[in-house]
Amino acid sequence: MEASTPWTRLATRVLRVALARKDLTYAQLATSLVGLGHTETERSLILKVTRGTAKLELLLHIIDISSARPPALWSVAMRTERHWGRRAAAVLSAELGQQPWVTPDELAQRLRRFGNGISEKTLVTHISDGSLSLALALQCLAALGSTSLERYIDAEDLIEAGRASVPQIR
Repeated sequence: MEASTPWTRLATRVLRVALARKDLTYAQLATSLVGLGHTETERSLILKVTRGTAKLELLLHIIDISSARPPALWSVAMRTERHWGRRAAAVLSAELGQQPWVTPDELAQRLRRFGNGISEKTLVTHISDGSLSLALALQCLAALGSTSLERYIDAEDLIEAGRASVPQIR
């Protein structure tokens, strides 16, 4: 089981807020996901959300299923891509497109400042195939200074998670 970190706790909060904003239950979410061909159960969703181990894709599902308005920058990706992994990849590409001077290597370096030792190659793989966890996506958003999730989390909370996860200088 993945250890609780400021980022996994923040991912949990974001998903709970997304569900609560539209009064969507885990049971309703599971039913909707099964209708889309997924094999999620109410219990598996509760565990993923509670542990903070869900993927960015789940947040996108919740936004779509609940008919919530997605962040403006994510709207095109949410409408045009059919495969959910590609939607997640398109969302991150849109975020990176706001700062085209930030290379994958620069983003990986910024993530290392948060104590995340992800390699550039692994980061690029997760971004390009849309398989990144919501916790990693939140780290990327914080590293890019994005405010896209302002409906779900305060910018100060992203900053605080970053501060809390920075390795202490000895």
